[in-house]
This record gives sequence, C-alpha cells and structure tokens, in this order.
Amino acid sequence: MRVSNADMDRRTIMFLRSLWKGLFGRNTVPELPEDHGNHQASTASDALVLVDPPVSIDLGLLESQFYENLFDSPIEDAELNVPQKLVLNAVKFTLSDPDKRSNCVPQLPAVIPRLMRSLRDAESSGKDYVNIINKDPVLSAAVVRLANSAYYNRSSVHIESIDRAVVKLGVDGLRSVLSAAVMQPIIQRNSPYFNQFGLKLWQHSLCCAVTCELLASREALEPYKAYLLGLAHDIGKITIFSELCKQFQLNSPNDRPGCKVFVPLIKDYSNQLSARIAQDWDLPNNLCSALNQQLLIGEGKPVGDYARILYRANLACEFYASGGHEHPAEAAKLIAELDLPADLFHTLGSLGVEI
Repeated sequence: MRVSNADMDRRTIMFLRSLWKGLFGRNTVPELPEDHGNHQASTASDALVLVDPPVSIDLGLLESQFYENLFDSPIEDAELNVPQKLVLNAVKFTLSDPDKRSNCVPQLPAVIPRLMRSLRDAESSGKDYVNIINKDPVLSAAVVRLANSAYYNRSSVHIESIDRAVVKLGVDGLRSVLSAAVMQPIIQRNSPYFNQFGLKLWQHSLCCAVTCELLASREALEPYKAYLLGLAHDIGKITIFSELCKQFQLNSPNDRPGCKVFVPLIKDYSNQLSARIAQDWDLPNNLCSALNQQLLIGEGKPVGDYARILYRANLACEFYASGGHEHPAEAAKLIAELDLPADLFHTLGSLGVEI
C-alpha cells in the first residue's frame, strides 16, 4: 500500500509529539532534570531568594536577538520538512539517554576538578598550575593569549611566558585563565553550517563567567565557582547544536538547515541539558542547582544565590552580545535594575582587547 507524503508527514508529527511527551512529560518545554544523590536543590550556604525579572527590556525580544546574533541569521517562521523532523527526533532521543548522551558530551577537562580542590588547599600555589600548563604546548599558548587580554593583564606589559603570567595574574587570576583555556575548545566547536556559532557562544560564555565572578566577589560567594558556572552554563547549547550538525551530515547531507531547525530545540532544552551535563561532570552541588533553577525564576519561584547571579549575568551578557550596550540609556537602566557594576560593559569589551 502506498503512503502519501501528507500521511507520512502527519504520522511523523504524531510520533514526534508522542516521543517528546514520553521523554520529557510535556509537549513544549521538557521537565527539569531530577536531582540525584548529592545534587540537591539547594544547600545551607545557598539560601533561596526571589528574583524579579527586569522590566526595562522585552525578554522575549532579547532572546530572539541573541539567537539571531549567534546564528548571524534571522529566525524564520517556517514548517520543517520530514527529514528535518526525523533528525530532531534522533537528537532528542540521543540526548535524553544518559548512556547515549555521554558519547555526545566531551569529558570535563581533568584540570577543572583539580582547580576546584585547590580552593580548599591553603598550600596551593601558582607553581602547581605551571607544572600542569607546561606539559601541553597548546594549552600553554592559550593561557598566555588569554592572560594578555586587557581584562586579565591590567599592567599593559605583554606576558610572554607562563612563569610571567603567574607573577602578573596571581593564583586566583591564573586559575580563571587556565579554566577558560581548557573550556574554550569544548564550547568553540567548528560547524559545517553556521561557522561563527561556536566562536560567538564562547565569547558569550567567557563574558558570562567574568560577570558571574564580579557579582560573586560583591556578594560574598566564591568567585571561582561562579566563574566556572558562567563558563559552563551554555554547554547544553553547544551540545545540541553540534549533535544536530552531526546528524544532518549523516542523515541528510544535501540539506542546508536554517536556524529555524536549531533554535526551538536549543531554547526548550538547553538549560535542562546543561544541568544534566553538570551532574554528569560531578560539578559542585550549588552549581548544578543553579543550572537546574534557571526556569524557576520565570515561574516566580525562589532560587539559590548562584542561580540568581547566573540569571543576572546571562541577561546582561545576552544584552551585550545583541548590541544593547551601544544604547547608553537602555544599558544604564538594565545595569541599575539588575544591580550590576556600572562599568560592566566596558569590562566585557576589554576581554576582546589583546595587549
């Protein structure tokens, strides 16, 4: 019996809806990942607070502008074809299964847990980090390059070696730069479709890390933990994006999918996936909780201190990436409403300026 394209399309849509509901419990936004074991919703040092979303900007418009910047393309409102829907289905299924997901997500760089432990080690020194960095020429070059940005290198004297970086940055600064250097290749991945996506997402992640660090320093939280949270908060976005690219190349090599294929799944699922990956990576409890709690803010529910910092930092950095900082009046309103450092956007600009 022959099946028409229309019947096939209807069956595909019904199957996708059924699978989506079965996997995530909803037809639109998936359920938050469940907390297991030591990944509780909050900790004693992470008090729950209410967060008021800013009213000076249209959050829906800001989100759209941010995605259009990432993809360097307008978001079209168009129906997906059957092959595109099947690719989406395959990616959803893969990323919802812990075993299959592990093949899509890179391993957490081994140096990150070591840096986390160093926060509790009074004898930790820059020499320990130098020994790590000098074993890898690529890592060494990346650390020196980052250390020479105007933000990290306040002396305006070019840093030429790791030993010099230790002297100029100190242990805390070197810890942050080293973390950024090992996370950059995980986030800034190449793509056959949107070749600037990884770079732009990396720039956003670094800006968010710095903003989280600045806010944590003011609010009596651990700056390095907040910095790492900012670096890792969009790992779900790049994972979904990369897996979609891979599946399109494997299953529909002649298709040139527009951002309409990528954006809905990333919007609906990336926060939850970031939280799941953080759990898979065994990141600290309050960082996993902060990622889990991002959707709760929009629902008017209380969240932990790190979640509040991440929410404010991410909004500010999406605003920055979308060019909002070029409008002084709007920028000033957002700075005041989110209680951000007055010179934040100038600081973020210095991240891209090399000494």
